Amino acid sequence: MFLKKMMTFLSVISLSILMGCGQQERELVVGNYTDEQTIVYDENRVTDEEKIKGFKTMIETSSITNERPEGLPQVVVTINNPDESTMELMVNFWITDSDEFVFSKGMESSEYFKVDEEHIKDVNEILE
Repeated sequence: MFLKKMMTFLSVISLSILMGCGQQERELVVGNYTDEQTIVYDENRVTDEEKIKGFKTMIETSSITNERPEGLPQVVVTINNPDESTMELMVNFWITDSDEFVFSKGMESSEYFKVDEEHIKDVNEILE
């Protein structure tokens, strides 16, 4: 009887460990360019999965623009998966004179997008 209880207990513990290993926490991190090669990231990280999904959806649904920003982006946002040591998304933001956001995806993209007006408030909250 004791052996059966011990086997059940060990099985439950093993299953719990395996389930915990399968969960991967992503994090959204905001940073600023100090020069062309250096980005300094804030210590604060967003780990709320709903906020991360919302940010990705906003990026994926934004419209392409013909506007071409100049200079270094004011802000960079990355979504990382530290457990896998991977970067899932990198977005460079330029803030226009009219407080709109133009962005590119990745390191050297030549395509630019504009954040839809309905999402500007959401982007400002993430960048704060």
